[in-house]
Amino acid sequence: MGRGKLKSLVHIVLAMLLALLLAVPLLVLIADWLQNSFVEGFHHLFSSDTLFLVGKSFLLSGIVALFAVLIGGANAFILYKFQLRAASLYKLLLLIPLLVPPYVFAVAWKDSLFFLFGNNSDLNSAIAMILVHIMVFSPLAMLIIGSALTQINKGVEEAGLMSVSFGRMLRKIILPLIRPAVGLSFVLVFIFSLSDFSVPAFFGLRTFTTEIFTQFSAFYNFQLATGQSILLLMISLLLMLWEGKQLQDAPFFSIDTRGSEYKKYKLPNRLFGLKLIPAMVIVISSLLPLLMLSVQSLSGKEHTFIKAWNLISPTLIPSISLAFMGAVLITLVGLWAAYVKERFSFSFPNALLLITFIVPSTVLGMAEIGFFNRPVTNFIYASVIIILISYVGQFAFIASRIMGNGLRQIPKSLEEAAAVIGISPFRRFYKITLPLLFPSLFASFILAFVLSLGELGTVIMVYPPGTELMPIKLFTISANAPQALTSSITLINFLVSLGFIIVFYFSAKLIFKKSANA
Repeated sequence: MGRGKLKSLVHIVLAMLLALLLAVPLLVLIADWLQNSFVEGFHHLFSSDTLFLVGKSFLLSGIVALFAVLIGGANAFILYKFQLRAASLYKLLLLIPLLVPPYVFAVAWKDSLFFLFGNNSDLNSAIAMILVHIMVFSPLAMLIIGSALTQINKGVEEAGLMSVSFGRMLRKIILPLIRPAVGLSFVLVFIFSLSDFSVPAFFGLRTFTTEIFTQFSAFYNFQLATGQSILLLMISLLLMLWEGKQLQDAPFFSIDTRGSEYKKYKLPNRLFGLKLIPAMVIVISSLLPLLMLSVQSLSGKEHTFIKAWNLISPTLIPSISLAFMGAVLITLVGLWAAYVKERFSFSFPNALLLITFIVPSTVLGMAEIGFFNRPVTNFIYASVIIILISYVGQFAFIASRIMGNGLRQIPKSLEEAAAVIGISPFRRFYKITLPLLFPSLFASFILAFVLSLGELGTVIMVYPPGTELMPIKLFTISANAPQALTSSITLINFLVSLGFIIVFYFSAKLIFKKSANA
């Protein structure tokens, strides 16, 4: 067997292993329900109560997606198309709600929103969930739309400005060019809002995802929970098919944009107030929640904060260790999936990771429980391995796309020249590709670590007995604990996540500055 065929066989085997761990559990979930519960469960699945819940969840997520795209689009246009001094800092601060666990903001706003709207109706919880989701997901829309704005060649805009006004050029040239990005932003935010478990759970709001968790964990109605999971899975996959091609090659998961010049404009004096919009969003989405958590924590006196630390501190090392292992695994899987897609045109691993990226966390958790809860796979089900598999399913697509876009910026001619002079494939990858890909590799690890550290939706479904992690501890304590204690624990969680984001940010600046000077 030739070396090329052996390499292809290795990639196929690895892809089959990845499919066994991620896709097969979903297929088994569907097959088991169709075989054992379809006839009996079909009536309950499409009952008026379930359909009402679907409609309600769709309405809430649609409102979230609309306003998240409007706010994210406004921030993208201001920060990517106008010359602002602190634009990079603004972008970083605006991304904090996307990196910090959503339930942190749910706890932060809970008391304040209920004080404004009351605490006695489902409508108030819905309003609270919408506001938190808008703050959490609008940075995603900013990234997608901002990336699309950077892809517009400045020559196109300059040619338009020669014959029409800026406003007309904006309507006739820029907006039509970024329309696909706006559509993708809307669909992604809609899916993520529809799939989120943590925020509606903290507000006590009955949505499709919280209902699945309740039926599965509280009522032990596995038949209905499985049917609802499959319905939510089908909805998510159908929505993904709408924008799947764009998402599979998403340029917004990128660290650096090279070879593309885009035009930036000076901000006119009459529009100078626009620069206040990102600042206001930062204050509302990050600074105010931090202030609220601090005030709510102090309302229980300092001994409450000490009690919170005593409760949460035992979970810090296990949470950080597991997030670190998850980040390493996610980065390696993402690197391999990106490399075989960009260098060998083998797209199956990337497509598989895209599917599990879109799958709602509660659905992925149920599928893994049903598949791995068997004697032969009990070593996975009863250990943290099942959590690591969940991390890969949830976040490896992001790592794959970051490194895939990084690989596209590395000319293939460098590797081809090294191959001509007889350098082995491994040495070419290690000496040429990997150093050039390091920024993307580092960014993938950071994102994977921060996201894994705060993941709740899947982990709360699959975590084995005896495992203590920060998100689970906060969720279980918040049900009966005084608000001051819950806020203190959440504040510690927030500060831990924020601390890692700051450390990683300055580490990246230091590392990349040294690389540039080398």
